[in-house]
Amino acid sequence: MPDLSPQKYIPKLRDNWFKVVPNPEDHNDKSLCIQVIEGPFHYVILKIHGFVTDDSLNDDGSLNCTYKYDIIFTPSDIGERTISDAQGEKFEENIGKAILELLEDTNDSRNNDSGESITK
Repeated sequence: MPDLSPQKYIPKLRDNWFKVVPNPEDHNDKSLCIQVIEGPFHYVILKIHGFVTDDSLNDDGSLNCTYKYDIIFTPSDIGERTISDAQGEKFEENIGKAILELLEDTNDSRNNDSGESITK
């Protein structure tokens, strides 16, 4: 029997850490660009590219992926900010989580639009 109890809302990074933006250098570029909106990297804009998934699932059912990003905009004061190694590591981790959120949102949207079941 499925669990129909109310689920606790878990805020997404898109709610408070990043937003999708157009490429500020080329408005005709349809690549994925995200702007960080919180923390020591706020206002930094990244262009995500080279996203590739492995050919097979891991033993636990998860799927590994790789991606690259270019920093295409930094605020003029970024060099004056004190940024710890831990904050840099969190930044890297959040980029991966942001990409996964966007993929999940796209998948959910496609499933809802098609009328297909989205249960797992």
